[in-house]
Amino acid sequence: MTDPTLAHGAKMRRGGGLIAAATLAASLLLIPAPAAFADDVAPAIPGPLTAGDPVFPNVGNGGYDALDYQVSLTWTPDPLPQAGPLMAGSIDAATTTMTARAAQPLSSFALDFEGMEVDSVTVNGTPATFTRAQDADAISFKLIITPATPVSGEFTTTIAYHGVPVTHIDADGSAEGWSRTTDGAILLGQPVGMMAGYPHNNTPGDKATATFTLDIPTTLSAADGSNPGPAAAVSTGELLSRTPSEDGARTTWVWQQRKQLASELALIAIGRYDIVEGEITLTSGRTIPSWSFMDSQLSAADKEKVRSSVARLQTVTQQLESLYGPYPGNSTGVVVDSVPRAINYALETQDRSFFPSANSVAGNTLIHEVAHQWYGNNVSPTTWTDIWIAEGMATWAPRYVNSTDGFGTGNTTETSFYEDWQRTPADSDAWAIAPGAQTDSAMLYDYQTYSRGGQFWEALKIAIGDENYRAVVAEWQTRYAGTSVAGAQLRALAEEISGRDLDAFWEAWILTPAKPAWPEKLTASLTTPERSASLERGDRVSYSLSAANTGLAPLASSVITVDVTTLLASATLDTPLPAGLTLEGTTLTWAVPETAAGATATTEFAATVTDSASGGTIDTVAAVATLGGTCTDCSTSLPISEYEITPAPVPVIAGEARVASTLTAATAGWPEATVFTHQWNVGGVPVPGASDTSFVIPESALGETVTVTATGTAPGHLPTAATSSATAAVQAARVDPKPDPEGPVAPSEDALTDALRGAISFPSTVAPGQRITVGLGAEFASTTVESWLFSTPSHLGSRTVDAHGTIELTIPKNAELGTHRLAVAQADGTVIGWGPLTIAAATPDTATPSTGGLAKTGGSVPLLAGALGATLLLSGAVLIASRRIGRNAQ
Repeated sequence: MTDPTLAHGAKMRRGGGLIAAATLAASLLLIPAPAAFADDVAPAIPGPLTAGDPVFPNVGNGGYDALDYQVSLTWTPDPLPQAGPLMAGSIDAATTTMTARAAQPLSSFALDFEGMEVDSVTVNGTPATFTRAQDADAISFKLIITPATPVSGEFTTTIAYHGVPVTHIDADGSAEGWSRTTDGAILLGQPVGMMAGYPHNNTPGDKATATFTLDIPTTLSAADGSNPGPAAAVSTGELLSRTPSEDGARTTWVWQQRKQLASELALIAIGRYDIVEGEITLTSGRTIPSWSFMDSQLSAADKEKVRSSVARLQTVTQQLESLYGPYPGNSTGVVVDSVPRAINYALETQDRSFFPSANSVAGNTLIHEVAHQWYGNNVSPTTWTDIWIAEGMATWAPRYVNSTDGFGTGNTTETSFYEDWQRTPADSDAWAIAPGAQTDSAMLYDYQTYSRGGQFWEALKIAIGDENYRAVVAEWQTRYAGTSVAGAQLRALAEEISGRDLDAFWEAWILTPAKPAWPEKLTASLTTPERSASLERGDRVSYSLSAANTGLAPLASSVITVDVTTLLASATLDTPLPAGLTLEGTTLTWAVPETAAGATATTEFAATVTDSASGGTIDTVAAVATLGGTCTDCSTSLPISEYEITPAPVPVIAGEARVASTLTAATAGWPEATVFTHQWNVGGVPVPGASDTSFVIPESALGETVTVTATGTAPGHLPTAATSSATAAVQAARVDPKPDPEGPVAPSEDALTDALRGAISFPSTVAPGQRITVGLGAEFASTTVESWLFSTPSHLGSRTVDAHGTIELTIPKNAELGTHRLAVAQADGTVIGWGPLTIAAATPDTATPSTGGLAKTGGSVPLLAGALGATLLLSGAVLIASRRIGRNAQ
């Protein structure tokens, strides 16, 4: 590409000649060099085949952020009747369209997809090549797509596929992915089985919205063809439509999930279902739809259990809203279906959780799965290592709801989880995996995730207190709604809200593969005997500090501190201090002795009010320095009597005791914070209005003495007055001698005012010995005037003003070089006018009378004119040369 700057320059050369070329060259020197013409776009790279999950390092992908999935599939059972109890079927046709955003150009990218056959792939509508790389032992099932051109920014890819879907078996032997039921199929995805359902980025750290369009037979039966009944296709989100085909043989169900969805929380369930539709009202008054589906082959008793559980959804949801804040979804419900020999667990599929039986939905599992709609679904982990956050909270929630802490009559959560912790010995393998450091997918759903996770939440509640705990669990939802968050951010939030350092607590409970200590819990108090009067100097004051063990574990490492800043400022601690008490700076620290549950430990300390204490209060504040403590009656305040200020030296008067003289009062030696007022006294009588630090002696004080009273005020002290010693008797005012009437009076400096500046005229620069003319004005003709040279007035003589209003003066030959002021005054010193005068060494110009500055200024004109002329002559020559060269070039 041609640089436009250079093209512009070439055009100028053709029309401008040498001068234009020179001008351009000079201007180009001022233009910054252009950047290299390299392509600024980052080079395309292949997208990473991992999301960096420590538990599933080969599941999930990098390089892009999935924004939305459009999943459409057609499912058909194999011909009936079939052998065996489970329905066989296949996906005749399916497409998944992913909209994603790539932060950097990608030459290829991957999705996770297990099973079925891929028919075609397009990227932004253009066919793309693809390969499938699978390693079941490494849990790696990659669909690697290479677009015709690299993708960058937002893009779409559509994958068409079909076939018999597979069941994914986890390392712990559990089944997910597609599973056959007695009359249909179900797709569940936790932790990674959703990749057997549709191609996508299979990591909880990349959430997206989704729409599921499911085309199934309108009627389904048992595998042997018996008991046909209405069929339904269920998914997450809200049911947008169910549309029968023209012949009525098939129905298309469309579900839209407008909230962010982690893929393992998606759901597709196909079978014969009874549908329970309704709505629930949330705490805010908002109503949301409820769609629940239960296996139509359940017994009447089991169906009643399911309906009862569905009826509980509103109550359970509102109860949990009191903890976590507003329900995060736009709909609710349950799916109850039997999956023989495959699924025996409930799962928190988004909006409507899955339950494998009527009994499972009837108990605490319902509360567990509804709690997951906040913890796990609304806020998800970034990696599977942090599954303990959601599973721990979903374990804690049912016990809270059923406890006296919550809405039931059962044991408190503290008692319940402490007993769990206590019954598991320290050498048990249950403690061998740290929740926040786990990497083994075969152990993902073990003790460390559920039981220890639930214990963690209760331990955190004890450590930071109920109020802070509630703030944390609610703010986690508010701040991170719709996102995926790491466990480190939970710790940061808990520290932010509680103001406590949780480093050791987190290390023990989340990061160490060993049994953590159960947190200590105590209530501290600090008291002192009540007093009816303020403290006096020398009084002894005593304090009692106590620690009541309000928890279930013995106190063994709790610490209480007392801020004794004001105590030490006004009193002296009794020493030695009792055992367990230490003083460092202004903090008293008590290492609470070992104290059994339900018992109380106490200690005492005392102090004596100092002889310099005055006013204010002695305030002491206790606080529990370690985790798990609260404080009641933890501050005391005792007033101290006020005393006069000490030291309070009498003020000292400076100045002469004489009428019209000024006296000043000095107050040295008082405390620094003292503020003074003054009262001057003459003959022992206060002088009205005489309250400044200085005092001009009036004539009425003649023969009297003068004193001053200084009254000092300082914080915590009584106003304190001190009166100076008396002066000698006041003498009469001094009489200044009259000036010699025969000599001229020099004008004062103050008489050289701005108004008189320039009232006389004279040369601004003169030389020593030079005679000058000073103009005063004709109105002063025949007046005798005096001339003065300042700064120190130097008399230049008396002169009579001539008829022209001027006088002649001679600058003294010994006058100091520099800046002066020349003043002309009358004999009594009244200034007529003045102005600045510079006395400089004699030069040829100042040796003779100057006729003005024009000759000097004009003297530079020939040089300037000559320079300009030379420049014009040179320019003309260059121009002529340019034209000649131009003609020759033509």
